[in-house]
Amino acid sequence: MTTKRPPLSDPTDNLLGYHLRRLSVLIMADLSRSLDSLDLRPTEATVLMEISTNPGITQSRIGKILSIKRANMAPLIAGLVEQGLVETARKDGRSLALTLSARGKRVYKKVISAIAEHEERCFALLGKRERRELTERIRELWQHLDTIESE
Repeated sequence: MTTKRPPLSDPTDNLLGYHLRRLSVLIMADLSRSLDSLDLRPTEATVLMEISTNPGITQSRIGKILSIKRANMAPLIAGLVEQGLVETARKDGRSLALTLSARGKRVYKKVISAIAEHEERCFALLGKRERRELTERIRELWQHLDTIESE
């Protein structure tokens, strides 16, 4: 005779951080697949976005904006330069101003298109207003946690 077992209880069911982490993993996997055809990783695509929006920005500034460690920025930028996507020029005595090359500008347009499709696919269940509100709430939580961490 088979004994019916009670359903299992999920201890993570009410943990918001756990759900956000699982969601983040799925979103980043989709973004990675979206950028595969461009031979770019999400971090590289984000750096291209920063350079396009802020021509002449330094790698140090990008690192601060995106929370990328200094030791990781140099090889990341070197890789983008090697791919012919980014150009450098001396800004002052020691820092380099970064701009997109002609090829970088063409690839950037494809990046923006791929990211827009990715965002639509991932967040199709949310309307524009819900997306704005969720983005704002996440930004507030991010700033709150950033404040706590720096105390």
